[in-house]
Amino acid sequence: MNYRKNLEIKTGIKNLASFRKKAAEYSRKAKSSRHFTEEQKDIYYNTGKGRLKLRIKNGKDGVLIYYKRSSASGKRVSNYFLSETSSPKELDSMMREMHGVKVIVEKKREIFLADNVRIHLDSVRGLGKYLEFEIIFNSIKNARRTLDGLIEHFNLDESAFIKGSYSDLLIKKGQ
Repeated sequence: MNYRKNLEIKTGIKNLASFRKKAAEYSRKAKSSRHFTEEQKDIYYNTGKGRLKLRIKNGKDGVLIYYKRSSASGKRVSNYFLSETSSPKELDSMMREMHGVKVIVEKKREIFLADNVRIHLDSVRGLGKYLEFEIIFNSIKNARRTLDGLIEHFNLDESAFIKGSYSDLLIKKGQ
């Protein structure tokens, strides 16, 4: 499998407006940028290793995502594989039959794309509000430098970074 890689962090936030302003400031400096919002439903399936989820975007298009990453620290590398689908409901039926559902995460995600950086402002049902960075990379050294710049720009406390995924948080919460 030909994996893609990103370096990522996630942290809880209180005030979406102040982080939205900082994300807009950051993305204005990029050579290439976009800003949009999606309603996302992530259906996690039981699997022996890694994580497997179907993301349904705005109730119509979907992407099957398989990924592996360590939850050892707040800054982590994720190796992932994507497969787009225009039939997410049919794919979900098949995946439920084959694997069973582990947990479902529903969120409204505001996305700022700035070159190879994805800044997410998430409102997650049952959990709250979060900021997430994903830096797609070929060079981990450059990705770490970019992440350090983002942490400084957003004035983040690294000790507050979350090690797991939203699915882990929901399972821990008992949902």
